Amino acid sequence: MRFRVLGPVRFCPRTPAAAKPRAVLATLLVRAGSVVSSEALIDELWADGPPRTASSTLHVYICHVRKALAEGGVGRPLVSRAPGYVLDVERDDVDLHLFEELSERGRGALRDEDFAGASRDLADALALWSGPALSGVPQGVILRSAATRLEEQRLCVLEQRIAADLKLGRHRELTGELMELAVAHPLRERLHCQLIVALHRSGRPSDALRAYRAVRRSLHDELGIGPGPALNRLRDHVLSAAGSVPASAGAHRRGPVSRAHRRTS
Repeated sequence: MRFRVLGPVRFCPRTPAAAKPRAVLATLLVRAGSVVSSEALIDELWADGPPRTASSTLHVYICHVRKALAEGGVGRPLVSRAPGYVLDVERDDVDLHLFEELSERGRGALRDEDFAGASRDLADALALWSGPALSGVPQGVILRSAATRLEEQRLCVLEQRIAADLKLGRHRELTGELMELAVAHPLRERLHCQLIVALHRSGRPSDALRAYRAVRRSLHDELGIGPGPALNRLRDHVLSAAGSVPASAGAHRRGPVSRAHRRTS
């Protein structure tokens, strides 16, 4: 894999040393196969307003990227095409594309109830990440938006991998990871549902209820809303201690945004 954006932006064998040529490469990579206009690249590089020499400076950065690509034996994948440039690279050469392919394969396995296959493919997708997406470069509108989108995709894939592992009965193995995730994402209800499921199935009902109270408090304090139906059903189930927690509990909504209308009294 020659191009990496799921973490610090890198190109093998040599990443451009200067930050702005790296930002040009990153912007072209997240829109690989599509024309990125010179105007969009200039706005990305100089969000506070471009200098008078922006067009000529951009051309210099493009030359730096082309030189790095040529030294890496990529050929001429970066071509001028009105009104800007297009980077045409093989999908297998970009970690983002492999992440998307593995994620889709894992989701398909999950739908087909091949939980072992889903866990494996989704874990392989997550293993491609080495840090925050598109880090190590200055970010304008395009890269900030892409980084936000990619982080949401990563969290969704993580939740799906955990859902597969719960189906495989790996409750005890998951509790430590889920506790850390609950702290890192206090408003992400699906992760908290999964934590409560894992704790309850591990024979820790008091810890499961403690986890419920923690997310209820976070939702109230940060958003002024109460827990969603999935969390409340899990609480009721733990309190009643009747039967097993529904296996589908981990598949409910992943975030609180769509519930913003639900206010606590």
